[in-house]
Amino acid sequence: MKRILSLPIFCLVLCCLFLLPDISYAQDESPLEPDQVVWSVEAKVKQLFDSYTSYEFAHPEVPVLSPLSRLEFSLNSLWGGVEVKRWTPKWSVSLEAMTNVQKNIDGILADSDWENPYHPKKRTIYSESTLRLEPSYMVNASADVSVARLLSLPKGLDLRPAAGIRWQYFHFVACDVTQWESMPDGSTWRYLFEGDGIRFKQTYWHYFAGLRLDWQPMPEKNPGLKLSLEADWAYVKGKNKDHHLLREGNRITEETTDGHAWHAALSLDVPLTENFSIGAQAEYMTIDTSGSHRWFNDAPGYEVDETWSNGVNVWSQQCSFSLMCTYYF
Repeated sequence: MKRILSLPIFCLVLCCLFLLPDISYAQDESPLEPDQVVWSVEAKVKQLFDSYTSYEFAHPEVPVLSPLSRLEFSLNSLWGGVEVKRWTPKWSVSLEAMTNVQKNIDGILADSDWENPYHPKKRTIYSESTLRLEPSYMVNASADVSVARLLSLPKGLDLRPAAGIRWQYFHFVACDVTQWESMPDGSTWRYLFEGDGIRFKQTYWHYFAGLRLDWQPMPEKNPGLKLSLEADWAYVKGKNKDHHLLREGNRITEETTDGHAWHAALSLDVPLTENFSIGAQAEYMTIDTSGSHRWFNDAPGYEVDETWSNGVNVWSQQCSFSLMCTYYF
């Protein structure tokens, strides 16, 4: 419950900062007026490429079978959203929300099992499924403070420590499964399963801190060309729920994990007028967590409810390129 409330509480604090009057600093050397407040609304389109999210777990009683099973979901998809920001020479706050605008994913779900304890590195079952992405969301709330004057940085350079919360929710459905199974006699059997096979929901909470560096080559011009670099580290809490739709009963696996994430972004903002600009951004993020795995089934005669933690890992790589259009007021 505390994690569920974290983002709304942080967003409430941001809203209060949005509404606070700005403080004037007569000695400020910013190219803007010392007490100038810049509001902006940014429309963004983001393409994820070479991106995926994965999880695996080991056998609870046979240590050599690690991993026992691994699922790898492609994340290559198109997203769109809006960011609202309040910027001042001393600090800024922002809130961004995005959702997928493309349902069919450019990629597959790859599901692998290693079930032979005498040959633990030989894959015994492998399947591929097409993927679609049901309504999914990314929310990013952050705040920063400028230390440019404290460090006596030259005009046009602005360094800002930043902190915030990122929330990611992915809802996959895997369908039309093709499965290959290695038999004891050395032969391989191939199976086809039409229709929806797996419904997978994944949530990541990122509590991050990092640095943002802005460079304006022409600081006397406002708005002017701006190049931005940011990097941050996050403590991450993760939750998976995997419902196997083709199995009898409610066949569900769940992972509860924590770990860390690294994130970096490079942005270019090009002014068109006093109030409009266009921009581009390249991002990279890697997530690595570990924790516990729960296996549950309520089918008559197959009831099971077990939890273990050996060999449980959840990780993701997210690469993206974005185009933005921003209105300042």
